[in-house]
Amino acid sequence: MKGSDFQESSSMEAQNQASAGRPGQVIIVGAGPSGLYLAFQLGLLDIACTIVDSLPEIGGQCYELYGDKPIFDIPGFESVRAFELVQRLWSQAQIANPRLCLNTLIGDVSGDEKVGFRLSFFPSAAASCDHASSLLNQERFAAVFVASGVGAFAPKRLRLEAAQALENSQLWYGVLPSDEHSLKQKRILISGGGRRAMALVKRLLQYPAAHAPASIDLIARSGLRTMQDEDAEPSSLILSEALRQGRLRIHQATIRGLCVDEQSGRLVGIDMEQRAPDKSGLVRLPADHLLICHGLSPKTDHLLNWELGMRAGHIPVDPARFETRRQAIFAIGDIASYPGKKKLIVSGFHEACLAAYASCDYVYPGKTIHLQYTTTSPRLLEKFAKPLAQAEGIKSGSSC
Repeated sequence: MKGSDFQESSSMEAQNQASAGRPGQVIIVGAGPSGLYLAFQLGLLDIACTIVDSLPEIGGQCYELYGDKPIFDIPGFESVRAFELVQRLWSQAQIANPRLCLNTLIGDVSGDEKVGFRLSFFPSAAASCDHASSLLNQERFAAVFVASGVGAFAPKRLRLEAAQALENSQLWYGVLPSDEHSLKQKRILISGGGRRAMALVKRLLQYPAAHAPASIDLIARSGLRTMQDEDAEPSSLILSEALRQGRLRIHQATIRGLCVDEQSGRLVGIDMEQRAPDKSGLVRLPADHLLICHGLSPKTDHLLNWELGMRAGHIPVDPARFETRRQAIFAIGDIASYPGKKKLIVSGFHEACLAAYASCDYVYPGKTIHLQYTTTSPRLLEKFAKPLAQAEGIKSGSSC
């Protein structure tokens, strides 16, 4: 599966929406390799889970930072590209029928191991997780797993006057508006030259004529060259054809200001500084919607109030259970810290297995959990016979 195809099938159509799945008894914060494998292990134990991630697709930093690069230290693979590994992990996790909430941040957590934990869900585009107006919902879980790697990825925001006031109405970070029909006959401007910007451009170009934007302009500091370096997929032919037809325009430039109508407060255009060898100076470009794809930065601020004893962005855990100092809250993957810790994907798989079993103390209190082998357990073999068709559906992009 190609990287661009995977991105679309994994979630570009599911902004701020939860995929089908059982309500979660436990929650996994982070949809990277460790979190996805944890969902599989929980599925073996018949524990329903919800997976939350701040990004618009699964895979975490593995997919976001090096999706097309090979990984050589995954057992059973001489080499596997990051996005393929993520796709395989997601397919495997279908045994748990997980609920997936993307473009979502978790705010504060309240409660304890006796009454469960109440977590607040916020859209990842929100400026903070403190404003009640941004709250999506609140839910209670028996256990919490933090698998957020180096932190929740947040978009690098546009530091220009009036930018914050336009967020989620005419200015969007890395995603399309939830009501995509609102883009009909609108002037769309995308700023950024990376993979995410390219995915948005291609998505817009594929809109049916009845809902297509009036124009699409891409602003990239390094122009078309950056775009070609980031995306060498055959689908780049779509971009070339759109350029030839005039449906897409590329500007080697940088945004310097936002033009807002004084009476309505609405965005009407941007001022850009041209950087092409044959063009220079400020130029005004009309725009109805502005999509910003200027990269991501990891943040752990949302975890500071969880009282987990974070040190230098890491959470200390008991290496026998991967439980934090708060009972029933676990941490695995790169964010977990313990003596001898190695920040490897394979280490995260080991941590996920032990944490899943440890959580049974809270999901099934007083019940003895026996280890069962996937090759011989009739119960597990029956479970494995069911999710295969679901996994194939995800590959073709029918999930979410």
